[in-house]
Amino acid sequence: MENIVIITYIALVLSGIILIPNAFAENVPDWVKNTAGWWAEDVISETEFVNAIEYLVKENIIQVDVSQTSETSQGVPDWVKNTAGWWAEDVISETEFLNAIVYLIKVGIITVESSKSPELIAEMWINGDINDDEFLANVEHLIEKDIITIQSDSMTKTSQLPDWLINNAGWWAARILTNSDFDFDPGYTKKKIYPCDEYTHENKCIERTYNSYGFRGDEFEKEKPDNTFRIFALGGSTTFGVGAADNETWPVYLQKIMNEKITGKNIEVINFGLSGATTESYYELIKNRMSSLDPDLIIMYDGWNDKDLPAKKTIQNWESVCKLGKNEGFDAMVVVQSLPITGQRVTTEQEIEKSLKNIPYLQKSQQYVDAFEKLDNLCTKTADFRGVFDYVQEPIFYDHGHTMSFANKIIADNVFSVISPIYFDQAYSVVNNNSDSTETGVVYAVGADLSSKNFDNLNLQNAVFDKADLSNTSFKNTNIDGARFVFANLDNSNLFDRTDLSNINLAGIDLSNMNFKGRNLSDTLLTGADLTGTILTGSDLSGANLSYVVLSEHNLTGTNLSNTILFRTDLSGIDLRSITLDNANFRFAILSESKLPDSLLVNNNFDYALLDDINFAGKDLSSSSFHTVKLDGSDMQNTNLKNTSFIQVDFTKIKNKSLAGADLFGSSFAHSNLSGVNLDSTILGTTNFWKADLSGLDFTVISDKSSHGSSFIDANLSDSNFEGVDLSHQEEYHKVFKNKAYLKNLGAKDLVDSLFSGFKESALEVILPLSVEVSGNDLAVSFIIFNNFKNANLENANFKNADLKYAGFYSADLTNADLSGADLRDAYFGNADLSNANLEGANLEGANLKCKNHPICESD
Repeated sequence: MENIVIITYIALVLSGIILIPNAFAENVPDWVKNTAGWWAEDVISETEFVNAIEYLVKENIIQVDVSQTSETSQGVPDWVKNTAGWWAEDVISETEFLNAIVYLIKVGIITVESSKSPELIAEMWINGDINDDEFLANVEHLIEKDIITIQSDSMTKTSQLPDWLINNAGWWAARILTNSDFDFDPGYTKKKIYPCDEYTHENKCIERTYNSYGFRGDEFEKEKPDNTFRIFALGGSTTFGVGAADNETWPVYLQKIMNEKITGKNIEVINFGLSGATTESYYELIKNRMSSLDPDLIIMYDGWNDKDLPAKKTIQNWESVCKLGKNEGFDAMVVVQSLPITGQRVTTEQEIEKSLKNIPYLQKSQQYVDAFEKLDNLCTKTADFRGVFDYVQEPIFYDHGHTMSFANKIIADNVFSVISPIYFDQAYSVVNNNSDSTETGVVYAVGADLSSKNFDNLNLQNAVFDKADLSNTSFKNTNIDGARFVFANLDNSNLFDRTDLSNINLAGIDLSNMNFKGRNLSDTLLTGADLTGTILTGSDLSGANLSYVVLSEHNLTGTNLSNTILFRTDLSGIDLRSITLDNANFRFAILSESKLPDSLLVNNNFDYALLDDINFAGKDLSSSSFHTVKLDGSDMQNTNLKNTSFIQVDFTKIKNKSLAGADLFGSSFAHSNLSGVNLDSTILGTTNFWKADLSGLDFTVISDKSSHGSSFIDANLSDSNFEGVDLSHQEEYHKVFKNKAYLKNLGAKDLVDSLFSGFKESALEVILPLSVEVSGNDLAVSFIIFNNFKNANLENANFKNADLKYAGFYSADLTNADLSGADLRDAYFGNADLSNANLEGANLEGANLKCKNHPICESD
């Protein structure tokens, strides 16, 4: 008897459709297994059994390559029925039984069609399983079957652009996967996000709560309560949530979703994320700490931190955890995480700039996903999250991989959508499109194959061609203002024949050996572009973003680099003295061995720049910022560094280890290393050395052998030499503060903070009020500027015969210090450690001696 079993699943009988070529068994409900046994025993009919198989197919528990299916009218072979019986009796595995079902589909005994086919074929196109033509052919078929509908007033019907451009594969995938008429608004790509302060990725403003186990989050009982399903979220800083508040990490959002969606069972989601954690540490962490906490499910959200491990090793680590789960009685799930350049996401300009270092992750993450078939035999579930942000039209990443509240909620939604059908018998879909904008008419062709197409005379303003294949294309007289070509393939395209290439996005493009002589590239994004051998002489790059671009050894004669962004741009070895650089942003730039114009050095920002082997001798660098720069081999002698800021800079590697003759008045060297540096004839005054390493420095050689109003708070001055140096206050100042009489009774610190609120914190620390006088509504204050050594390490320091009037030594360590003959009138030694200090002949008149560990101390 012929038995043709048809499951309603439209479109997969089409020759162009190719599903993932494997079947996998995971979380098959018990009733399906029971049904297989009843069918094998003829308790139920073949039709009833087919209903069970239909469930497996519709829930994607079976995914089949049907490109090799053939039309047939043969019956179900007996061995399939036997296989069902063996599976029901646990003689064979679920995988072996499902392989039999796959056979029936491939030979056409079972015909599989589904309303899910649009999503499936869209995902297949994204994954590269089918090409654009195959994808679009299936879309056309789905339209004919009314499975996909087109609004009569949509851009598809009304646009004057060619149909092949509007209805490209990238746009159709976006429509299908967002279940919308998908309209793209590129406005968000200009936005930037930061966890705390603008223009910095620091997250110190975020308060974090830790439980008694040392992990982030609230306390939980070691003994799992009855009727509780306990989930542990395992991962690195993205799971920990470095850029999010306690209640905004993805594990916390997952807990909130569980509380809202799941009834009748208590769900606990516990965050075991650790910044920097790799899969190498998981096995021991789970076995030694987590297993005793009775987990039901461990979710490993991974990939990024393993970038330095071989992919094979990462996969082995996951396998070890999944095997441990089988032995210890918990389920394990592997999630491959998203980064800015994964998937089909149209990244923001900020995300592009930060994502380039993650390019190697693309290949490695694909290796992870390719291993899913193997992992599915051991793990409860695997999930590819590389594209979870694909169609979200908001900034997601604030650096090269970390997210904040908005994105963490999306991660949690997607995690829930994966585990909900498995554990809670609920289907939960996530729509990754949050755009509520009106129709923009922007061409969206992300990832599309448009090779050999003719774009001549078209209006492509603001068009989006990220990751598209545009090889062998023509763009004559085309309006490309604001268009994006991020990581697109433009081989043999005539796009670059035009003179005006301004205001377009060419990030990540191979532009090597091209001739841009005299071209207009103003305001163009060239982030990460390959400009090897490219001719740029006379070109206008004003306002361009040249982040991560290598320009070393380029001839930039006549090039305009004003207002450019030079984040990690390599300009090493270039003579920049004749190049227009007005308002260029040199933060993080690589300028080693370059020659910089003198005008550029004053009042500029070189934070994090690489400035090795540059001759700054005699140059004026006043009022510029050099935070965390490298100055290895650079000549800093006789340099004007007045009011210049050097934060966390190593001066021990500058040329000759010398700052001789430099003007350091008003400058800052906070957190910097100047140990053993030559200070001969340097000018010190109101200089900030907070937490600097000044060990072994000889201050007796400084200009005029004096320094006034400098801050040495928390500095390391061990073995330093101040013998005979004038460190007293220079003069007494008088100032009338209008309408401030009400402050007359404040203590010294509060008074200074209130009256000098516009000053830097380091400046406030060296102001000491001597007297206040009320004059009507005004307050007249007399004050001095003093040298402050609060909390400084002054072990073995030599202050012999030094003038230290009014100097502050609060909580300073003066162990073995030589203060003999020093003028210490009105000096402050509160809580200072004077163990074995030499104070012979010192003048201590008016000094505060609430110190410790010395006979002169009043507190002893």
